[in-house]
Amino acid sequence: MRAIRLKTFRLIPALALSLVMLSTVGCDIFDTREPEPPGSGGTPWEPPTVPSIVFTNLTTGLEDLTGVNYEKSLGETFKFVPMPADVDRLGPEVFADWTKSVEVDVTQRILAAASSVEVSFINPEQTLDQDPFATFEAPYELIVTDTQGKKETYKGRARFDMQRLSQGWHLIQWEDLEGVQGFATWGYLRGTTR
Repeated sequence: MRAIRLKTFRLIPALALSLVMLSTVGCDIFDTREPEPPGSGGTPWEPPTVPSIVFTNLTTGLEDLTGVNYEKSLGETFKFVPMPADVDRLGPEVFADWTKSVEVDVTQRILAAASSVEVSFINPEQTLDQDPFATFEAPYELIVTDTQGKKETYKGRARFDMQRLSQGWHLIQWEDLEGVQGFATWGYLRGTTR
């Protein structure tokens, strides 16, 4: 027992000496750190307590170029369904087995090549409200500016199927319904990026 007390008494001066040495080299463990600049960690997540908040999180996750909120908005069973015209143009193999992991990978590639992204889901109209499911239809617009300053706009109309899961509402299926003349769809961008 006495040996344990002696070892403890020897550790106390060693610990005090260590703290003094750390503070003399400019590393005080009791100092507060500098706050991170706004936006450096992405946009704060808004808990999706109602289905419409999913659109907010999808948007912020893309516009802050991190993709974090976008990914968190997708359910584990997420599926993307392209327009038949995009399948005809790019081939069915491009869109085969489009799961959450494929969506996240493609989205990260789009964001990595962008200097800015602007997203609009225009007046989403709820067409199904049978808790725990909800469906919306809405026109969308995605404007991607690449790192060279070239801007591309994608437009279409899609159906968004959502489900309330343990962590709130999540997007479980995105189906492109129609395009807008003169613009490629977001689905076309997905296909060409994959």
